Amino acid sequence: MKRLKGTETKALLILSIVVPVGLVISFRLTGMFNEPSNVERITLEPVTLTLSRPSETTTVTNTSVQNERTQEGLSILVGVKIYSYQEGPKTPPPYYGNDGLMFQTYVNASFSQGRIDNIKISLHLLDGKAVLFVSEERWDLLAHNATLTALQYWAANETDAYIKATVLNSPVSISDAFYWVFLDENESHELEINVEIAHTDENAIKIVTIPIELKMTSSGES
Repeated sequence: MKRLKGTETKALLILSIVVPVGLVISFRLTGMFNEPSNVERITLEPVTLTLSRPSETTTVTNTSVQNERTQEGLSILVGVKIYSYQEGPKTPPPYYGNDGLMFQTYVNASFSQGRIDNIKISLHLLDGKAVLFVSEERWDLLAHNATLTALQYWAANETDAYIKATVLNSPVSISDAFYWVFLDENESHELEINVEIAHTDENAIKIVTIPIELKMTSSGES
């Protein structure tokens, strides 16, 4: 039997990698692999939680809001839980003497068909007199069956804060704490929280967006 030379062995190794990859690409192009070809975007109606701005530092209990979607093969629950309100002028970081609200946002999802590719939690401020910070503490940022891939840890009027993660398995959950800091003494503010989930099955790629709105009204509003 003829012994292969080093260059011939390398050539065979390269072919053993290139040929299968080429076949996979060809099969996808010719439709032999059943890959979804269309993208369906689904946006739920927002659920709103309205809070009255306190006049002193206080712990907030039993105050939360949820929005959810359940369909065949996919279940998503998004929630916000309020923890505390800080009143200045001696509030600690990240408030730095300003008033602010601390809350948790969480996502629980499961799938029995297809897969969830990624989850993104984004927060958008609707006025220029507030900022928002995402907690990067390991005891606040929790993920089960998910790997964090990107994090924008602050938001201002022109910049959204967000957390993005790839999903490893079902069920999956992500949660973190957020600090909504008000740069005024007693005005109203609004915040949009959008959770976007990309779910792929044999028929389509579904981009599901689940919104929650937080409103902080001034103490003088009725």
